[in-house]
Amino acid sequence: GEVDPTQVHKSLQRIRGRNLANFIPWGPASIQVALSRRSPYLPIGGPRVSGLMMANHTSISSLFERILRQFDLLIKKKGGSWDPAKAPFMQNYLRMTDLFKSDEDLKDEFDDSREIVQSLVTEYQACEMPNYIEWGMSNRGAYAGEEAKDPRM
Repeated sequence: GEVDPTQVHKSLQRIRGRNLANFIPWGPASIQVALSRRSPYLPIGGPRVSGLMMANHTSISSLFERILRQFDLLIKKKGGSWDPAKAPFMQNYLRMTDLFKSDEDLKDEFDDSREIVQSLVTEYQACEMPNYIEWGMSNRGAYAGEEAKDPRM
């Protein structure tokens, strides 16, 4: 729909003024807005308000943490290790593709994937800290296979 840019600007000022959005402490507090014309594919007299919001924020880490917990429940046994030969869905996966030569290759792939998601969670947690830049400099090797330091320590 038609939007007055000054209304958008005033709304953003209210958001900043009332601290309704939490911004990262180590970077500028900014919101980017792009206004566009009403879509010609929407019927006349349809919704008065339409829009799209794209956001990148650290709250996504809770979703990744939940995925890790579910993976651990699905794969790991009480002893801390897992055997792909005893997981029926793994056997189905091995039959459907020839990417993995053995159960061990598939296990390694899943273990590597879990480590990558864990490092992503750790990075998002670090983003919320005021010392994120220093944390990033001290963890440069973490993406080369080294263990990243927990930002809360």
